[in-house]
Amino acid sequence: MTGHITDREVHTHRAPHSDPGDEFFSLFLDPTRTYSCAFWTHPDDTLEQAQLAKIDLALGKCDLRTGMTLLDVGCGWGSAILRAMDTREVNTIGLTVSRSQFRYVRDQLVDRLVRGQPCGRVWPQGWEDFDGHADRIICIDAFEHFHQDRYVEFFDFAYRTMPADGVLLLQTIVGYNRDELRAHGIQHSSIDDAFMRFLTGTIFAGGPLPPPTGRDPKGVTAYAEDAGFTVTGIQALGPHYATTLDHWTDALHEHRDRAIELTGADIYNTYMRYLTGCADYARRGHIDVMQFTCTKPSPPH
Repeated sequence: MTGHITDREVHTHRAPHSDPGDEFFSLFLDPTRTYSCAFWTHPDDTLEQAQLAKIDLALGKCDLRTGMTLLDVGCGWGSAILRAMDTREVNTIGLTVSRSQFRYVRDQLVDRLVRGQPCGRVWPQGWEDFDGHADRIICIDAFEHFHQDRYVEFFDFAYRTMPADGVLLLQTIVGYNRDELRAHGIQHSSIDDAFMRFLTGTIFAGGPLPPPTGRDPKGVTAYAEDAGFTVTGIQALGPHYATTLDHWTDALHEHRDRAIELTGADIYNTYMRYLTGCADYARRGHIDVMQFTCTKPSPPH
């Protein structure tokens, strides 16, 4: 499949969290620059292999067919749309509110076009400003950066953007309140509350992490169902998230001097606290990462 590359004026959206810059992230991400929970199919896999396996896992749940259009909401540095073009023969559109990510993905697509490879599109905007159509939508570890009061709008947007039988594959970090943790025998202290305030105030600025299910508080599945989707699958990836964070922590620590040179000690320490703390939270069951397969029903015959 081929497509055009847009250089539309960048919309003025606030980034979901402070952006230390591409080089900072390159110090601890794998070569594909995939900034989301990976998936290990074999314990000896590299981080890059596990990231590609995660992307394949997500794409495999979308029922993609040749010639379809796949929309990636929060496409980051483009690893999922590049993989989809290479392995699924689909048209792709990536959305990112980051100027640097937009330029990076655009350059990758230009290079592919020059080499005669399938070429998709990337647009420098949020989902709120997208008025096109897509057959399938993926949103991988971007949902936790949305403000909670936008959840209803996001699922309504995804529902109206796709035709009947469309699939939204949402991967997101989920959290649990004190009552839910207590019901599962998981201890929760004031120190845990302080870490969550730090996390939602710096990294996941959208507010408290949503629970996966339930109505009070309202969970991801409830938002999807209220929009009209049928949730046909939920897969928990918590242990894989902890391992992903371990890899990122080790790599960032290894490049500590360069990271501090680029961003200063405060940003470095903030990210180390986030990476190590989330890994501990995932292992203790306070948070999880889940893939939700949300299918838009076909009309009755």
